Amino acid sequence: MIYDHVFVNSNLPSLFCARKIQLETNDSILLLHPEPEIGMPSNSCGLFSSHKFIEKFSLNPLPSSVSISKTAPYSLRSEWLEKHLAILLALDGASISTRAIMKKLSTTSGMISGSAPISGKITFNKLHQIEIPSNLSNKWYGIIHTNPLEISNKYSSCRDDQTYESWFNQIIDIPNTIEVRKGFGSDSKPNTIDIILEIVESYFDEHIRTN
Repeated sequence: MIYDHVFVNSNLPSLFCARKIQLETNDSILLLHPEPEIGMPSNSCGLFSSHKFIEKFSLNPLPSSVSISKTAPYSLRSEWLEKHLAILLALDGASISTRAIMKKLSTTSGMISGSAPISGKITFNKLHQIEIPSNLSNKWYGIIHTNPLEISNKYSSCRDDQTYESWFNQIIDIPNTIEVRKGFGSDSKPNTIDIILEIVESYFDEHIRTN
């Protein structure tokens, strides 16, 4: 098989970048993912400042499972956003293969292995692995909990399903915690969806639009 673009991991930056390629070109896309399911598990931050990206990436209608908060500060369930992006990409022609690991054979070829629907040798024009800049690679922890915070934190939001998502640069003991995510960020804030989109735009301009 020959693809214009191959992504070695279907994390949130890769999914957004693949969607941008899909919306702006007619190029063929293959998304690989080592886990059995895209979005599960997810360590992405679900906080964001504006709904504009939803229209920009043609994400409507969003499923109720995304659970976007109705008031600012905004948040959503990032694992379901990742799933939704993957479904839209597939519906619009992208190929997706989970449980897949690729060994690079040359600058334009690779071998896919694993319990994957797509396997064997493939060729491609561009191979993508979007790296998070070092200044945005500090450890942050996303606490998903059911009760409001008793401490002040500007990186916290209540989602539409009435669960809270709060991010700290250290692990905090919060009552009724149901999940702890290990994410990344700068010295001062986690990598929100806004920051992920900035990374994607920069990568797209440097590696795709200019070629």
